[in-house]
Amino acid sequence: MEFARTLARPWRHPHTRLLSIVCGALLMLATPALAQDGSFLSGGLELHYRSVGIGAPVIILSGGPGFEVDYMLPVADVFPTHRRILLEQRGTGRTRGAKLAADDMTLAAVVQDVEALRVHLKQEGLFLVGHSWGGMLAMAYAGAHPDRIDRLILIDSGGPTLEFGRWFEDNIRARLRPEDIEAERYWKEAAKRGVASDKVEIESVRAITPGYFFDRATGLAFAAQLTDDSLDAEGSAMLFADLEKNYDVRAGLRTLDRPTLIVHGHQDPIGDKTAEDLHALVTSSTLVYLDKCGHFPWLEQPDAFRMAISSFVAESRDRR
Repeated sequence: MEFARTLARPWRHPHTRLLSIVCGALLMLATPALAQDGSFLSGGLELHYRSVGIGAPVIILSGGPGFEVDYMLPVADVFPTHRRILLEQRGTGRTRGAKLAADDMTLAAVVQDVEALRVHLKQEGLFLVGHSWGGMLAMAYAGAHPDRIDRLILIDSGGPTLEFGRWFEDNIRARLRPEDIEAERYWKEAAKRGVASDKVEIESVRAITPGYFFDRATGLAFAAQLTDDSLDAEGSAMLFADLEKNYDVRAGLRTLDRPTLIVHGHQDPIGDKTAEDLHALVTSSTLVYLDKCGHFPWLEQPDAFRMAISSFVAESRDRR
């Protein structure tokens, strides 16, 4: 019954909408020209990616589930010597108009998408960089295919289970001001006034965006740039319903021995415990905390973020 209600009212599940903003950040108004596009088949579905630069590929996985990958372009820029592959996950980008059912939006399906991309790129192992939900997807893939991982970078990732959902909402709401809560209430009730559901949900997300940032002004600036078409609420709800039943990557992470960087903002509402849990599970991992930093470290601490990434890339190249 809860599953049916979730599908009928996308993003109404208490954790689904929050995870999706966790994961998803706000799209840039100005998107730089991308060098090339590509596509591949996964389970009969044509998926797309965008590619920037030349060199060994690094796969960029955005959050959500359900957010467009464009917001990860500044992260891609931190890898200037690599070919940056920005995957348009199923339900986003050029597959957003596809008629995807609940059976198409499962953890197993999105893990298979990453494997199909590896085969398409003819890579023995993948260098995966995931933010929030994208980090969770990277870990799920690593657990299923540990021999096909080159390196991992987890940027303010969700945890190895959904346990962090127990304190995540409280941490966000502790930072909201009365006007944020009032704006969220206004938009939650907008459906009764005939406002389209996607508009209702994106405006509700915009209202609580400051709770994901250490610096409120930065959060408000990002919220102002969030576009109405930046997420697929229904697809997100379908995938999250499957995650609630099937997401637990602890066993796979315990056996992972590939170089792994965990970058985590100390003020991320996901909580330091999440980063510590990941670090304990992956014995080959390095944990870097960034102070005065929430869920989007490349925005609030860009220099420290770039330094952490660059150092890991250089050091892990020698340890592979």
